[in-house]
Amino acid sequence: MSYNELHETVAILLNKLICTSGATTKMKRKLFALATLGVVFAFNFTASAQDDNDDDHTIQISIPEVAILDLEATSGTSVVLNVSAPSEAGLPVSFANAKDSSVWINYSSIVGSSTEASRNVSAKISGGSVPGGMLLKVTAANDAGNGDGKTGSSSGVITLSNTNQTVITGIGSCYTGNGANNGHNLYYSLELDPAAGSYANIDFDDATTLTIIYTISNN
Repeated sequence: MSYNELHETVAILLNKLICTSGATTKMKRKLFALATLGVVFAFNFTASAQDDNDDDHTIQISIPEVAILDLEATSGTSVVLNVSAPSEAGLPVSFANAKDSSVWINYSSIVGSSTEASRNVSAKISGGSVPGGMLLKVTAANDAGNGDGKTGSSSGVITLSNTNQTVITGIGSCYTGNGANNGHNLYYSLELDPAAGSYANIDFDDATTLTIIYTISNN
């Protein structure tokens, strides 16, 4: 019922109260009570419908969990590490040129302080095996500083194997920037295994292609 309808109803009741001269005292009391109730209700209805000098509403904010990573380079992420033949008889093969620093790790991360406070990046050989007598090592440099937030720190030199090992640690909410020269530069080196007798295990039939997988995950 609108305010105008309430107003009309109250007016009718009061009119009946005034004009009903033949009504009993009991009936008049009932009419008076109904009129009074209508006046009070109409007053409350009007008061509750009135605006004042402030109001409010709700805003819901959602924040996504983010953990994405990719590898970038200026001309493709495939790496070639060449062991060089000796230039003179009596010399060993050389690993001096079996190095590369063309690949960069980029990532974006949003963590949750109570559930997933930090993340790491791990690396492992997921396909193939390092040729006998050799070690394949990788170092992730510290972040280049072209993004923002809490980027991770290098774990130093890692000798790659088929088991995940942490190469970057302590990643918070951050982004590194996208593309080569952003994020963490990867330094690969293929080396002669220092264990005694390793040179005897070098075999040119072991030339191979390896697959290295990097994963960003919760700490």
